Amino acid sequence: MAKLMFFKNIIWFCSFLLCSIFLSACMPTLEKGVPAGAKAPDFSTTDLEHKNYKLSDYQGKMVMIYFWADYCPACKKEFPATQKYYTELQEENFELLAINVAQAPSATKKFREKYGATFPMLLDTAGIIAEKYGVQELPVNYFIKPDGTVVRRIVGWVDKNQVNVMINQILN
Repeated sequence: MAKLMFFKNIIWFCSFLLCSIFLSACMPTLEKGVPAGAKAPDFSTTDLEHKNYKLSDYQGKMVMIYFWADYCPACKKEFPATQKYYTELQEENFELLAINVAQAPSATKKFREKYGATFPMLLDTAGIIAEKYGVQELPVNYFIKPDGTVVRRIVGWVDKNQVNVMINQILN
């Protein structure tokens, strides 16, 4: 009888332990990516024409870093609107750097041609920059102050109104 009780307790304990592990794995983390107020990690990469880009080259400008991929439905929907507000906001000391995550350059080239993008479309074929920024879903947008600190991280579609709010927040 004592052995039976012992095994029942072991089974209950193991069940509890497995449930705890499962539930903790399902819980969202409170902080993903680079937090607001932190220095944005510098990176160095190229575009399709092999021009070099470094985030630190944009010191003194507001920067929106836009992580995307061609298989992302939201990215496909928002690219035309992104191009439109980029054209309108270029005069405001604002730069948008679109970083294609872990795809071949041909994906970036096709996307640029399809949507007529004129903003810098940068390559991160190995996903190293995305890893530095803790990108786990797409699209992910980071807004960077002219001094290089992160203002905000937004997961998902960002429209012109949101960009304007971020610019006003950075300027004030």
